[in-house]
Amino acid sequence: MNARRPLPPPLDEDSFSTAELRAAGLGLDRTTARDVQRFSHGLYRPSGPSQPSWESSGLADPGHGLSPQDVRALLRHRTDAVVSHQSAGHLYQVPLLRWTSPPHASLHVSVPHGGSRIRRAGIVEHRRAVPEADVVHRLGIRVTGAARTWLDLATVSPPLGRDELVIAGDHLVRHPWLTGVGRTEPLTTVAEIRAALQRAGRFRGVTAAREALELVRVGADSPPETRTRLALVDAGLPEPELQVPADPADPYSPRADLGLVRWKIALQYEGYHHRDARQQAADARRDVWFQLHGWLVIKITSEDLHDGFRRVVRLVRERIAASPGR
Repeated sequence: MNARRPLPPPLDEDSFSTAELRAAGLGLDRTTARDVQRFSHGLYRPSGPSQPSWESSGLADPGHGLSPQDVRALLRHRTDAVVSHQSAGHLYQVPLLRWTSPPHASLHVSVPHGGSRIRRAGIVEHRRAVPEADVVHRLGIRVTGAARTWLDLATVSPPLGRDELVIAGDHLVRHPWLTGVGRTEPLTTVAEIRAALQRAGRFRGVTAAREALELVRVGADSPPETRTRLALVDAGLPEPELQVPADPADPYSPRADLGLVRWKIALQYEGYHHRDARQQAADARRDVWFQLHGWLVIKITSEDLHDGFRRVVRLVRERIAASPGR
């Protein structure tokens, strides 16, 4: 083992390739020192203090064992590659966690046809051209834009079902709620997804993508809200609106997750955060407001989710049937 020469910045705290090592004036023998770890062929990271993790950026651990710095080093090494498919979905926090569950977790990248293959453990290569219009940077990582990512999710194997594709689409086009700020800008829009679909041309999964896109809506804040909406439609009931105020004339009126305005039906999904005592008090005030305005409030729980929403469908159908003029 050779005498250790200190790694110069930024190699001392970032992942790097052998080309970057040479550019810093160091030889390959420097990689044999104890302060350097090899994580893939021709790619290294400094050992010692842990590098910033996905969690430090507010993301779940993707399960493939590569840090954000590792991924950036890989993409500097392969300038024709872009993070895509499930790995892009992870960067956009698309709520389908089975993608990141070992042993299935891998880093997914797209490279153009005709380029050299990426043969590295833990990396899944997709031979698909990605137009520059569909490439962005997120956490300093070259990644497919949110609209193109949604299209790519329609091609994964095993394939996503219709509901899962709609859940992913609803997540990407929603206006997220930020405490103290309110609703913020979406990651993409339905119009942008349609434009990406036109750029993509024909691909495996295009029919599923087109059908699911017709069901993507703005306003669903969680997968159960999307599943509730789809269950009502599949049962032959009218499609509910999203984020519905009890009194449209009142800007401070509380809102229902889903609502059938004509029949004054408010559907509220009671997720995990609704178990908090303060949130429960706020929910009670919200429900009273709706009830005072003549609405039927239906609270949806995880039991309804696992039961196929049969109770919810029955209650909505009964309310509609009992309404004058229906």
